[in-house]
Amino acid sequence: MRFVSAVFLGFLTVAPVANADNVCPCVPLTHLWTVKTCPDWTCASTELAVANGDTQVIAFPLGINDTRWLIVHRVAAGAFADDGADPFHVEQFDGFDSAATRFSAITTEFRPVIMTAPDGKVLVMSLRTPEPKRRAVTH
Repeated sequence: MRFVSAVFLGFLTVAPVANADNVCPCVPLTHLWTVKTCPDWTCASTELAVANGDTQVIAFPLGINDTRWLIVHRVAAGAFADDGADPFHVEQFDGFDSAATRFSAITTEFRPVIMTAPDGKVLVMSLRTPEPKRRAVTH
């Protein structure tokens, strides 16, 4: 009887240790969107190729008279740190009303862009510093 009690007691002390490997990730992952500027389609297509079909990577042109492309990528919130080197930055909103308010507050010199992401977030992208105004050349 002592042997059975010892085995049972040993089982009770070992069982929680074996179950410790199966700990749930009690902190939910949060995601954020990042933006990278590409000077042309060649760079943008390379970024898409490197993404290997990842549905969380989006490329779109900045404008008709502008050859730059923006690459938007969704990452886990601790896996990315914005170093401020890219000329564009992105702000994400849960609803369109707040995003539209922010978008309308940005002047055209900052080249604002608004889009809805696949995860339902509304993204507002703009230049960090305004583009210099071009002067008309007179001859």
